[in-house]
Parts: sequence; structure tokens; C-alpha cells
Amino acid sequence: ASNEYDGLLLTYNTNNEAAENFRQSILEKGVVKKVEIVGGDLTTIDARNKIFACADENFSDYDLATVVHNAGQYVGVTSDNVNDIKDGSKKFGDGSLLGGSEDSILDTSYLDYYQKLYGTAFVDICERSIVRMKKAFEKGQEQGEKYRGSIVGISSPGCNTSFKCSPGYDMPGSGKCIMEYSIRLYALATAKYGINCNVIIPGFTRSDAWHKVAEKRGTTRDAFLEELSKIIPMQEVIEATDIGDTVLFLAGHGGGRFMTGLSLRVDAGLHLK
Repeated sequence: ASNEYDGLLLTYNTNNEAAENFRQSILEKGVVKKVEIVGGDLTTIDARNKIFACADENFSDYDLATVVHNAGQYVGVTSDNVNDIKDGSKKFGDGSLLGGSEDSILDTSYLDYYQKLYGTAFVDICERSIVRMKKAFEKGQEQGEKYRGSIVGISSPGCNTSFKCSPGYDMPGSGKCIMEYSIRLYALATAKYGINCNVIIPGFTRSDAWHKVAEKRGTTRDAFLEELSKIIPMQEVIEATDIGDTVLFLAGHGGGRFMTGLSLRVDAGLHLK
């Protein structure tokens, strides 16, 4: 925001208090004119409808420039979900999807949830955003101005063939595979409108979600991340601002604008292990 964006629409799942506090903190910095927040589980059409209704109502004077789909949901670790799924430990090939019995009916609830979140929701958000971006592009042509748009998805290690598989991340990873494949097709389809489309693959990133992971292991978040950093070639965990800087590079006015259809590893060398 402090570089070139003066309007932000931020989404959250269930924690309205945290979202509102964050919104106020951005406004207090005085670097952005308008910040709106919209809550809801992105797997639901209602939540996605609210996002675009808010955008059209409160940002009608703005051109949609950048869309970032984070959706850092990990069942049992981060926030609640509309399906009330509690346990995210389902895996491919170990019998857990069949409940441990060869005669059981396949339980696709976990698979379906993540594919709705990282597949259906991502595609829906991209499709609706592109319609608005194309209008901005056409307006720019009429006014003799060059429009630039950017779509960024946030993926995870192990969701493409450049990484080794990530056992334990089976269900969410299957959804993010859709994101990583579709982003290349979106890059092809939208390049003529001045839109670049990319995926960022962070490494271990410092966030509140690690508090719950660390608690289950009888330690603190920072101590746990310190241990994780020892397996990273650069021996550092990623900060959320590092991901933000990468988004800004892709969506800015420099050379990042000409990068499209890529899955970029911002992970301090984790992919080399």
C-alpha cells in the first residue's frame, strides 16, 4: 500500500476482531485511503458474492489492479470452516479415506473442501476479477493509458513436480495443484489485457498458525520455527512481509510485470532440500 496502491479489500474467515484491528492499523499508518474487510468461508458462494459486492460498492472509482488468493486454511490448525471438519490428517493410500475398512464408503469431505477452497473458489475469484480487469484495460485504451493487472495465488511446497511430495499435506495440496495448473492457463488467456498471473510458493513462514502447531509439541512458536530453520539452506524462516514484497514486485511497474505463468519459490532454499 505504501508504494502505489491506495485502496485495499481484505478478506478473513471467522476472526472479525483480528481483521478489524488489522484494518485499523493500516489506516492509522496513513499510507492508504480506503480499507474494507469482508468475512466468510471462501468455499461458499455467499462469501465470494459478498467480496465482489463490497468491491463494486466501495471501490467503484477504482480500477481492479491486483488480486491475491491466500486462503491459508489448514483444517485442525488454522480457523474453523463451514463444514465443521476438525481433523486434517487424511492421506492418500493409508486407508484413512476409507476409515480403515476396505468395505467403507470413500470419505471425500476433506478432499472436496480443499478443492472448493483452492480450486473452485480460486477459479471463481479469477474469473470475476478478469471481467473487471478487462473493463479497466478497455477504459485505459480509450483514454490512451496502459493498464496493468496482476493475479497471484499462494501455494505450498510439494504441489508441483519441481518439489518432492509433502506427506501430511495430501488434502490441501491436492487443491493447490488446481491453482498451480490453472494459473498458467490464465496467464495465456489474459496476457493480451496487460494481466500477469503467477503463484508464489512460500517456505516456512512466521504466522499465528504455528502457535497451535508448537503447542501440540509442547513448545512455543518461535522456538519451533527456530528448529525448523536449521533444515533451511539460508537458515531463516520467511516473514509475511517477504511474501508481500514478492507480490508487489510482480504487481509493480518494474520487471516483475513481465513475469507470468510461473510458480515462484520464495523459501530461503527449502526446495533444494
